[in-house]
Amino acid sequence: MHGDDVASAGVSVSTQIVSKATEILMDLLKLAIEREREAARLKQSENQETVLSGGEVTYQKLKEGGEVTMLPSFAKDDYGEFLKRAKEMDIPVAAIQEHGKENTLSLFFNVKDKEAVNAIVQDIVREKLKQPEQTERMITIEKEQVEGFQMYCSDHDIPVNFMETQNGVKCIFGAAYEKQMEAAVENFKKLHSELSQTSIEVQTDKRGRPKIIVEDTGQGKKLSMNFCTKAKLERVLREQLGFSKVKAVEAANALTTKLSDQQLGYYLSGSRQLEQMAYYEKDIKFENENVLTDRFSFAKMQFQEEDTPKLTITDEREHFVVLSANTRDRAEIEKSIRQHLKVEDTETVKAIMTKAERLGFVEEPKQVQFKEFLIERETQSAFTVRGGSTVVRLDLSDKETAKKQLMDSFGMTAVKADKIIDKAQKQTVVNNLLKKAKEKAVNTATTLRNKKIERGSRK
Repeated sequence: MHGDDVASAGVSVSTQIVSKATEILMDLLKLAIEREREAARLKQSENQETVLSGGEVTYQKLKEGGEVTMLPSFAKDDYGEFLKRAKEMDIPVAAIQEHGKENTLSLFFNVKDKEAVNAIVQDIVREKLKQPEQTERMITIEKEQVEGFQMYCSDHDIPVNFMETQNGVKCIFGAAYEKQMEAAVENFKKLHSELSQTSIEVQTDKRGRPKIIVEDTGQGKKLSMNFCTKAKLERVLREQLGFSKVKAVEAANALTTKLSDQQLGYYLSGSRQLEQMAYYEKDIKFENENVLTDRFSFAKMQFQEEDTPKLTITDEREHFVVLSANTRDRAEIEKSIRQHLKVEDTETVKAIMTKAERLGFVEEPKQVQFKEFLIERETQSAFTVRGGSTVVRLDLSDKETAKKQLMDSFGMTAVKADKIIDKAQKQTVVNNLLKKAKEKAVNTATTLRNKKIERGSRK
């Protein structure tokens, strides 16, 4: 380990490291919130799982919301700000201060909220770094040491956060804990000196089955076990070799660098890892695009385990909407844009949808070969709309169905459909009948006036 200047900050959730840039984390946050919106809608309709309100809840209540995970060694001084943001984002959390720990808390939350929690904590640390008086410090450690070092800091009441960079993993801590951190580093070096007397390898037996071989020369002990998960190996090292919790974690993490991809997948199968991106493109721009989209940021992404790309659209006020390539219905997307981006201007909505369409997230509008629509209310509950060669008869008593039919038949926007329905409502059947009668009378009179009288020939 070695000292380093403070350049940026991040956070580790459930001892996992965030390895993407801040911009990606913020988009992960948006996707997490969108998932929560969708999950809340599904749970409300299916009534399968309890939906908890955001803010502080008991641990038992938190378990009703699904699988629970934790973030250890969180600064107690930052909990007030964290709880405020969790309430705003409707994220339920529980905090436990263990006996003898004055500086840190253990934060518990549902696994489904891990990306959102991660982004909140990271944002809090980033704001602290912007303060005029620099109060944060940083050291660099090896990636494989993060989990054990975080557990060590948690045991010794030192609040820390982590971030992975090109030069290694950064551990961020407050200047007030500099002496404790120096001691932690020295003790951690001592622990690794002890581990230098322990070898852990994967070997193949006579039947071709992988075995984990652990040999501790310091104790003169050796054990062999079938290939297993990391969590089980940690338990065996504690029970049979007397390793401490931190030492067992460090020993088990050392094995990760010696495994094949297939072995590693199984070995870490008990670990919760943050979703990683297979594709990410930020601030997408086109040549000669509508200036009305300038204040909106478009980011396209796709996760490794998903086949469906996502698109986030964000304005300068941090309002955002998330679109999926699977759901390209124009009416639904227009509704989401208006609701979540708080956009009322029809031209702006049209510009946003046009750009999203070019990116493949909105279906193409139906092409119409006319500019005007002829609207006629025929009865108290029925009206007809004509556009080009298309004629649609609609029920005025069911406005939502009429609106959907207009959008499907003519490819018009929801706003345009509402205007047409409004015009039909303002018409009266009597006036329309009188108008037809007058038109018929005028046409009849015109025919008579233009008719020529043919006279017979005189003899």
